[in-house]
Amino acid sequence: MYVWLLLAAIVIAPRAGAGDIPIGHLKPLGHHRPADKEIDAYDEVISPQEFWDKYASQRKPVVFRGAGRHSAAQSLWTDEYLTQQYGRLEVKLEGKREKMGKMPVGEVGVGRDTIENFLKTYTDEDKYIVSQLPEPMYTDVSVVPCLLCGTFKKRLLEVNLWVSSGGSRSLLHRDADNAINCLLRGRKDWIMVDPEYDDYVSMAEEDEGALGGFSLVNVDKVNLIKHPRFRNVHWTYSNLTAGDCIFIPYGHFHQVRSYDRNIAVSVLFARLTEFSAKPDCPANGSSPRWESLSNQHVAWSYPGHGEMSMGNSDPEHIRESFLAHFEDPENKGYITKDKFLGEICVAKELPKRPPGQSYGPDFEKCWTLVDPDGDGKVTEEDLLKLPHSVLQQLTIFIDQDPANMPDYEYYSISHGNVKEFVERLLNKRAKVDEKHFIKSYAHMLAGSEVFGKKLFDNLDTKKRGYLTSADKPGRDSTAYDEYYRGYGREDRANKQFDQVMREDFDPAEIAEMEEDLDVSEKADVADDSDDTEGNDDDDNEFMDAGEKPDRSEL
Repeated sequence: MYVWLLLAAIVIAPRAGAGDIPIGHLKPLGHHRPADKEIDAYDEVISPQEFWDKYASQRKPVVFRGAGRHSAAQSLWTDEYLTQQYGRLEVKLEGKREKMGKMPVGEVGVGRDTIENFLKTYTDEDKYIVSQLPEPMYTDVSVVPCLLCGTFKKRLLEVNLWVSSGGSRSLLHRDADNAINCLLRGRKDWIMVDPEYDDYVSMAEEDEGALGGFSLVNVDKVNLIKHPRFRNVHWTYSNLTAGDCIFIPYGHFHQVRSYDRNIAVSVLFARLTEFSAKPDCPANGSSPRWESLSNQHVAWSYPGHGEMSMGNSDPEHIRESFLAHFEDPENKGYITKDKFLGEICVAKELPKRPPGQSYGPDFEKCWTLVDPDGDGKVTEEDLLKLPHSVLQQLTIFIDQDPANMPDYEYYSISHGNVKEFVERLLNKRAKVDEKHFIKSYAHMLAGSEVFGKKLFDNLDTKKRGYLTSADKPGRDSTAYDEYYRGYGREDRANKQFDQVMREDFDPAEIAEMEEDLDVSEKADVADDSDDTEGNDDDDNEFMDAGEKPDRSEL
């Protein structure tokens, strides 16, 4: 049942083999050495104080067997129930193999689907819900009692949903916040690596000081020659079945594989340096009663439509980072406007401005939020009094993720690629009808038919239902303006990962994976029998010529 993991666990010892090939080289993660141990597990959820003392404060994982069975979701969340109760709510999508292949397309657009459409298609398509949990679904979820009082209860950050038909697998990665992940359906195997081995794990390039991120180690074929220090990495493991919950400490590397129809809910909470049981933990040291998630205050929530806040930083970190300035003995007892906005610029990876130079209206709004009396300075007392809502606004300004937007497609496809696609398509054909344009957009740009229709409508200014070369936008046209948002975006970490994966896989394996992901869409375009005038063979040749833009380069 867990063959790949058990084989790794019974390896006698890592040693050189024939030709000095390291044990576990080009094998799945975990084959390079035996596991140190199975992760600690309890049949009951321990008290908040014990959880803090033994695990959260030590950044040590732990499993609570059967804890997820207290959530009504475990029995209620069949595909039929989810469709009927929550079908029109929107969720974010990823591919089953993290960062491999293109971003899935849903009913709403690239990377976003309705629950109803996802459940109609998820057994046949490479898609996986990795999303903030919509608030209406909170009523079906119970929170483990060790988080329901004291400091833990005050610092719940967000709640995420994971749904797949099985066969998903993550990269080896670490998260910036603590989480308790409860498996409601299916099975999952977890491999965990303690932060003490950070120096031995090759990481993709991230922002300086980032606590999250992912490793460049290929979890399916660990290259111990390219990553020789990884041989020193120790690991622990746990095999979860439906109803089990696991605590994942922040900064703790983990890699997960799922089997069968899978549903999980993860409650994230802050990186804490201390815990107080006051004022609401039971005096006798026991655990609070189980409670519904709907009764809890969560820093970042999502109503089920519109912009998400998944992955946003803990709002309190804004306060903490500026309060740290007052620990400097040279601090004058306040922070000036230039100092404050300069730090915001650094956080947004923008250059600081010369003293006195305007930062623009958005930055000015940030300053107004923290200096409502207009005296031109912020004191330690001012920072301590900032309401949670202000901290949230500052966090969103600094840390907004385009993938949380309902129109993420405009961010993920560049203006240049859209322009080139339109020009080449209209140069190839005398006339392009709406249906063929939309299918070509979805195929060539890895976009959605929904956004392809929007683009066609922008170009078809005469509302004829087709386009010709005369409809190509001129220099002053606004037809592509929405796509400027994505122009020039560069994800260094994803580019780096893509290059490493291509080095680890044989060309034939890459071709096979890409063909598996792409074959259905190629068939859709090639089988379009309703084309109007033009040379179908030439057009299919254009679309099959390997010229489809690589999303990692957008």
